[in-house]
Parts: sequence; C-alpha cells; structure tokens
Amino acid sequence: MAVYLFHGEDRFARLEAVAALRREHDADGSLANNSVSFDGARVSLGELGAAVSAAPFLGGVRWVRVDGLCARFGAPRRGRRQLGEWDGLTDMLEQVPPTTVLVFVEDELRRGNPMLQLIEPLADAREFARLKPEEALEWLRGEVRSRGLHLTRNAAQALIDRAGGDRGALTHAVDKLSLYAGDANVDETIVEAMVPATRSVSIFNLVDAVAERRLPDAMRALDGVRADGESETRIIQMLARTYRQIVAAREVIDQGGSNDEIQQAAKANFAWLARRLRRQAQAYSQPAADAALARILEAEEAILQQREEGSGLSSSVAEQLVVELLVSELAGAGRD
Repeated sequence: MAVYLFHGEDRFARLEAVAALRREHDADGSLANNSVSFDGARVSLGELGAAVSAAPFLGGVRWVRVDGLCARFGAPRRGRRQLGEWDGLTDMLEQVPPTTVLVFVEDELRRGNPMLQLIEPLADAREFARLKPEEALEWLRGEVRSRGLHLTRNAAQALIDRAGGDRGALTHAVDKLSLYAGDANVDETIVEAMVPATRSVSIFNLVDAVAERRLPDAMRALDGVRADGESETRIIQMLARTYRQIVAAREVIDQGGSNDEIQQAAKANFAWLARRLRRQAQAYSQPAADAALARILEAEEAILQQREEGSGLSSSVAEQLVVELLVSELAGAGRD
C-alpha cells in the first residue's frame, strides 16, 4: 500500500507512527533528498499530483506528506460533498507509483468528513484515539516498568487523571518523575506536585461540578475545557458516561448494596471512584437520575441532527448553545 492516512486525537501516537513509517522506507538515508511536505489547507490537487508522480532522485523511494487536507473540508452539509477539483483525487490515488509513499496526517476527524470518505477506502487508514482509562493504566504500567520507576497504584491513577489518555502527556510525565524520583517510591502527592493538570482533569472537574449541581463551578469549568480545545461532542460523551454510572449507583443504593457492588455495577476501576459515585448518586432519586441521562442523550441527538441537516447558526455556535443549555439545566436543577 503506497497511500496512508493517519488520523486521531492522540497526536503523540499518530506522529510516532508516521516517524516509524518513514524509518521503514529510509533504510539507505535517501529520503533526505526525496521528501516533500504540503500544508493541506493550501495545496492544490495539481501540486500534489506533480509531487506524487515525480521519480525519486538517487534513491528508491519518494516521501510525500500532507497535513490537514481532510480538516480543510470539514463535514458535508445536507449530505452533499463539495470538493471542487479534489473530486479528482480518487483517480490520482489509484495511480500513485510504487516508488512513492503518500501520507495524509490529520487530527481527529468526524466520520462524515467528505475527504476522509474519499481517501479511506484507497489507503492504509489508521485511527489513533486517546487511551481509555483502563487502557491508559495498562499502557502506563509498561512505561513505568521500562524505566524502573516505582509508582504506587494511587499515584498511577492520579497521573492518568491529570494527563488523561494522551500518550504524549503521560510519557513526558513519566520521564519527569523518573528524573525527580530515581529509585524512590512515587506516591500521589508527588504526582500532584510535579505533573500539571491538563485537559482531562479539567473535563473531570466539569462533569463532577455538573453531577454535584455546582452551577457556578460548572460554567467556569465549561469555559476552561473549551479554551483547552475540548469538543462539544466529548463534553457530552463524558457527561453521559458519568450519569450512566450515577444511574447504576443509584440502583445499587436503593437495593441496599455496598460500595463494592457500586464499583462492579458502574464498571469503576477503583474503590475511591465507587465512594465518589455513592456520594453523587445520593443527591438524586432514581427518576431524577434517569431523567438527567435522558436529557444528555437528547442533547447529543440534537447535535448529530444539526450536523446532518445544517443550522441557521454556524454549526459550532449551535453546538455550543446546546451544551451550555444542557450544563446549566443539569447543574442548576434542585436536589431530589
């Protein structure tokens, strides 16, 4: 396969994969004279086609990289693709010579992106999503072992809470802790002192403030996660995840269940999460918890419908309004 598409929100893993692919095709070092990169926001189809079809100079492979072409086109409105000259990209991709390695590199993409839909069937497409909490914990164990770092279980969880599922942030944090601690044990106090809070801790602050009905804190946290680049979709997904756990915890509480049963029902990884869920769920009746989750799913559906049908307002503004209304309703509701 001469065409590759690497995309996803885990920038560290994505760029590692691009670097590994380049090393794989640069055994003789000839790519130093046979590489060209394009800004996808500006390149024309003619420029890209000329670069792809050119023969390598004093080497066996030509490397062509394009960053952000799919992002240039965004998602289609009303089911129509408007790619202009780029409708001809299919023909070009089918004729990429075996001496050319063409690599498209993108951030996180919506599945409806028209350029993604055009490139994906003709490329070796790989998506690099952020690690889920349980995946991040397993990945972190391997990194810690490879460095000989002694990290307590609570410290590992604190690190994931602060760095999230971003492998780049986790790797940087582990390197920093290794230099600081050496052979000493690292507990959560050291992690909190040495590792700055990133986007993930902010979004957890947001969902906790909403679940605990702290409206001023929730609105401040919402502004913060947006400033840090969180999407409206991810905010809703995190709210839905939290309220599903609250619904499960409320059911266990109503049956007189223990924290261990809450942990199992809510699929929480740690006992302290189960204790927090009990505290949060006790503020809701079962009908109120169910209604809150239904309201979140309704907001998610509204955003998906806006993307499919378009909106009188710009798509991003319309999505922000949906989320702001959702957060204010949930965090401002009276206690049940």
